[in-house]
Amino acid sequence: MLSPLPGDVAPALPEAHTRPPFSDVAAGLAGIDEQGPQQLSSEALRNDLRWFETRVRALEAMKARWLAELDRREQQEDGPADRELRHCTRWLCDELKLTSSAAYAQVRTARALDGELRLTAASLCRGEISARHVDVIRRAMEQVPKTCLEPASVESELVVSARQMDPFELEQHWKQIRYEADQAAAEEAEEEQRRQSWLSLRQTWWDTYKIEGELDAETGATLHTALRAIMGRKAKDDQRTPMQRRAAAIGVLARTRLDAGDLPERGGEKPHLMLVASVETLRLEPGSRMAQLDWGPLVTGQTARRIAEDASVSPVLVDGDGKVLHVGRRSRTVPASVRRALNLRDQHCQGPGCTMSPELCSPHHDPHWVDGGDHELPVLRLYCDYHHGKRHPENARFRRGTGGPPATSTRAP
Repeated sequence: MLSPLPGDVAPALPEAHTRPPFSDVAAGLAGIDEQGPQQLSSEALRNDLRWFETRVRALEAMKARWLAELDRREQQEDGPADRELRHCTRWLCDELKLTSSAAYAQVRTARALDGELRLTAASLCRGEISARHVDVIRRAMEQVPKTCLEPASVESELVVSARQMDPFELEQHWKQIRYEADQAAAEEAEEEQRRQSWLSLRQTWWDTYKIEGELDAETGATLHTALRAIMGRKAKDDQRTPMQRRAAAIGVLARTRLDAGDLPERGGEKPHLMLVASVETLRLEPGSRMAQLDWGPLVTGQTARRIAEDASVSPVLVDGDGKVLHVGRRSRTVPASVRRALNLRDQHCQGPGCTMSPELCSPHHDPHWVDGGDHELPVLRLYCDYHHGKRHPENARFRRGTGGPPATSTRAP
């Protein structure tokens, strides 16, 4: 039986909710909850879950009627000029703690169910379709006026289909109906998706980056295909979640495009990721400063060492005040000819069971060139981002409290 958390205070019930029929419903649900599911057979559990879902859907239909009535009264009180204030939306946000978009969607759905979507409302009340089905039907019916289709027939078709399909299948079914009847309308809807596509990439206060957005079907499917190809088959020792692997794949995709060298120039040179780090930072010396990416996010010396494994290095001499005294000639840490030979030799990531292709991997020095290692083939191995990160245990020397030179890995690749 469910019980309130310690310290919870139940809100006072309105007088009407302490009498039938509200009190009867509350008492009945409490009785079912008190009996619990432990003594029921599996078939009885399935039957009860089916009943629960049907009642939840019926309650969704009732809630929509109540919300539509409240919305109608507030519109009448405010007058046409103030209807966009959407008092119901604000009340849902304040009292029920919904987001503004979720509250607005509920009000729009309530208006539609109380208005033109009578077949949909009746089917929801009987528990035949879910609130997600209703959302698909509502959005489809909002698009019908832009087509040559007859609204009543479209709603009837979608309600019947919703009883046999999940919401995703119903959405696909609606698009097929629209395209078969009116190709021009479908093409305009597709173009509208492209116009409404957006993507936000912003740096947070914690030196991470947050991605938000919505892509049209073509762009989204293209990105999805590219990320799946980069992710490849999961290695045996890879404990990352699919979302973590997808985030890493975006980084690989961006680096691959930068490495291609065919992007438009910025500031007189091809775009690239800039890492600014002192020799002390790269050597992980105690008291050294963090490195910096593109004059923005700060990263540890361990990350700087990993990035510097395959990079163009420009030595810069500065005085005690940070004034630049000399800029040396840029050079590759791994020459192009050596990289080609490395790709041919290793053919894929050298992590256990990993088949990531060589062009998506990074070379790993053992020992690191900062610690006196060279850039010759015998000391290089290819690793994907995940396994490359595992080959950089330099910070372990600080956890051990030793002050010796940076540790180098002697494990077999």
